Amino acid sequence: MKMKKNGKVAIELLVMLVTIVVTSAIIFMLVQADVIKVKPGNADINVLNTEFIPMGREGYLAVSNFKFCEFIDLGYNCIGEEDSFSLGSEVHFIFVVESSTSNGDIKVVENYRIKGPSGELLLDVDEENSFHFEITSSEKKESITFKDFFVVGEELPEGEYTLELLIKNPFLNKKTTLIRKFNLNRAGENFGEDFELIEDEFVEEVDYFEE
Repeated sequence: MKMKKNGKVAIELLVMLVTIVVTSAIIFMLVQADVIKVKPGNADINVLNTEFIPMGREGYLAVSNFKFCEFIDLGYNCIGEEDSFSLGSEVHFIFVVESSTSNGDIKVVENYRIKGPSGELLLDVDEENSFHFEITSSEKKESITFKDFFVVGEELPEGEYTLELLIKNPFLNKKTTLIRKFNLNRAGENFGEDFELIEDEFVEEVDYFEE
């Protein structure tokens, strides 16, 4: 009985070895035929130092409280909230980015595009000229206020223009776009009673300093 048992074990081992050899040969043939592709240098990758990025990370990114302004002071106050501007003037805008933290860090990248009345692209801020902002926080979410401006040429046609504000957080692998419309007119055409009111307030302020 002992001799028969040992013989059975030997046959099983032989079958296993033949199976391994045949399988290896098939895999080698598939690799040679480019059916199975092997990435070079995979053996040199340290798995512990590899970051596996999912398709969508958890987190929150949004833009709120957007305003066009005639001017924004150092205290981030919107002076003269408006959506109509004179050709050749500066167009200021302010907004708040609400973002979740990632391991205690927040990074916000701002880009924007401006399109004309016919939808033509007039300005596209590229990656090199985009604004990067990065902070460390102990909070789960932060609200960050941004301000920016651009100058419109006097030679542009009157009409309704479009600002596309592009915000992304690379740490969260998230991005969002905010679209706002504004009007451009010839100088003096968008001034009315509001201009007179500002002028009166300015005169009163001058009188105060004279006293």
